[in-house]
Amino acid sequence: MENRGLGGRRRRGLRELVRTPRALSRPEGPCSIVIVGAGALARDSISVFDAVCRAGAPWRLLGFLDEREQLWGERYFDLPVLGPLSWLDRAPAGAHIFIGVGDPAARRRLAADVAARGLPFCTVVHPGVEASPWVRIGTGCIIFAGCTLTVEVELGEHVVVNPQCSLAHDVCVGAYSYISPGVDLAGKVRLEEEVFMGTGAAVIPGRRIGRGAVIGAGAVVIDDIPPGVTAVGVPARAVKPEGGRVERS
Repeated sequence: MENRGLGGRRRRGLRELVRTPRALSRPEGPCSIVIVGAGALARDSISVFDAVCRAGAPWRLLGFLDEREQLWGERYFDLPVLGPLSWLDRAPAGAHIFIGVGDPAARRRLAADVAARGLPFCTVVHPGVEASPWVRIGTGCIIFAGCTLTVEVELGEHVVVNPQCSLAHDVCVGAYSYISPGVDLAGKVRLEEEVFMGTGAAVIPGRRIGRGAVIGAGAVVIDDIPPGVTAVGVPARAVKPEGGRVERS
């Protein structure tokens, strides 16, 4: 019988493929990188870009883009804030883009803007990540150091996985979701699109977290969470949002 995995694709045996974390970063050839955003995630991402380049990726970082005019000309880690998003209209040929904005809904909007310009995205995986060959990582994702992804794990486009996270077998993370440091997703957990997982949160096996839900720091999810709900505590319980959605840089 043919061996098939996620989405009916044929599974690859251990002798068929040995892949290193660096090979999970894309593109594998020379390119220039522009980071959209100049806030916390954008600056944190430099640690991953630096590690990937030190591991041999032939990439060149050009700088950051940000709509805040007061930042134009500033430098972070010796990289300039080049200007607003419209700078991409004159981006050099072959440039790849990383969306360095943490808020899931904002990251979706920015990715759509970049895609409308016909520009490609890069995918960045720290060489210290432990990821089996049976992991699928969508375009535009970033995975920080110290994370473990076991088998049949699938990340949608533009997912952020911060340091020291654990994603067990058959976990599926929807596009634009943000996983804060130290999150533990047990087997067969499903996060729908634009989920925000707070620092140190945990989800027991087989639970589903609905689109746009927010899980508070340190929460332990033992039941399914409906879309758009904010849940906090141990065990996690829904709370009424106050003041609307919080933008995350």
